[in-house]
Amino acid sequence: MSRARVAGWLACGLCWWPWWGAEPASAPLPERLFGPAAGLVASAAWVRFDLFVREGRYEAAYAAAERALDLDPRAPQGWIHLAAHLARFRASPENEPDPARRREWIQAALDLLARGETRCAEPGELAHAAGVILLMVAAFDEPTGLGWPGGADAAQAAAAGAFARARALGVHALDPREIEHENGH
Repeated sequence: MSRARVAGWLACGLCWWPWWGAEPASAPLPERLFGPAAGLVASAAWVRFDLFVREGRYEAAYAAAERALDLDPRAPQGWIHLAAHLARFRASPENEPDPARRREWIQAALDLLARGETRCAEPGELAHAAGVILLMVAAFDEPTGLGWPGGADAAQAAAAGAFARARALGVHALDPREIEHENGH
């Protein structure tokens, strides 16, 4: 191998070296391999996710979303985007008439956010998103016939817990009881 080729490979390796040293060994392999470009590659996967959803190709969409989350698990936006899709789109009465299936979609969104809290750089944002989903459940449980376990009261109590977790993690989140008080309930 020529000296120029060795020098070229060495220069390429040195370009990535600061990020290898900055990432903890526990960072996922894709994140370590792509370094600062992981977010860009993940963004492309999110574009594919959105395209697949528009085409109704949900299996492919969820595979693209998982790739994006594996590439850039520290960004809260991806976790929140997928959870919102599951809880608001897939669990809507227009898209899923069966209340049991709607509950499963909402639970999948909440489980996703809980998984993300262990990997995300801003877990409080994900706790806040879970609280918002649970408030949505509390508001629409009876009108939509969702049949959430424990009803609207249980969903509201779980939302309060999620917002408390978000506040403990440094994210400003209202307490649902404050909302009730402001609305005169």
